[in-house]
Amino acid sequence: MTDVSAGNAITQYIQLRGSTTLLGPMQAIGLQYMDEYPSVGLPLLGGGTSAGYKSVLDGTADIGMASGAMPEDMEIWANAHKHSVRSIDIAYDGIAVIVNASNPITNLTLVQLRDIFTGRLNNWNELCKLSGKINVYSHHPQRGTYEPWKRLVVGKEHITLGAQIVNDHKELFANLLKDPLGISYVSTTFLGKANLKVLSVNDFLPSYENLSTNQYPIRNNLMLIAPEQTSDHVKQFIDYCLSPTKGQALIKKNGLVPIVTG
Repeated sequence: MTDVSAGNAITQYIQLRGSTTLLGPMQAIGLQYMDEYPSVGLPLLGGGTSAGYKSVLDGTADIGMASGAMPEDMEIWANAHKHSVRSIDIAYDGIAVIVNASNPITNLTLVQLRDIFTGRLNNWNELCKLSGKINVYSHHPQRGTYEPWKRLVVGKEHITLGAQIVNDHKELFANLLKDPLGISYVSTTFLGKANLKVLSVNDFLPSYENLSTNQYPIRNNLMLIAPEQTSDHVKQFIDYCLSPTKGQALIKKNGLVPIVTG
């Protein structure tokens, strides 16, 4: 964070970077915060969860945004160099299962999803009135959504080597829109941006109600990442994000489930 003098005013810059899942909600929180505290600037960049962790570790951001755990290789590096960060849960989202709109399937169980993404189930005719090889699309391991999906759905097994790796949700949507045999997953934050079918899992859709009552089984913590020791200005902004009537109200308004309720 830097101080910039402009006449008699001093602007405190709090740099944020990371998860695209949190980008929209944090923009809303940041704009409201700057309205209430006009001496504070909140430069905000995406770049993904890995960038959120890395920017805090190397000191180029005051706060990172993350939708998954720190990548293993980065954690090894941080431990070797005696760097540490703390994570602050700020919201929940769901990870939705998505297929082409022409696919007749409407529901899968967690067990079926595990078998699809590990390659044990590989033809749609084993699941519904559709025949053809199941084309699995998975996020790049450096993207935040990959880690909770693997942890919650695949567990200790490995995602099939036959999966096509995509780098962002736009690439993913483009692939599924032209592939009637494809299947993948995406944060519920992005569901309004593509004409794809969302499947229920264990008979629950990833609706706000089902996420808030923990009935939809693939629910993920979204986090702010900060150094172990932070300035008072950074701490004040994090507290604002966790306030039920401030940041958490905007989290809900943006379609995510707040961690703290009033």
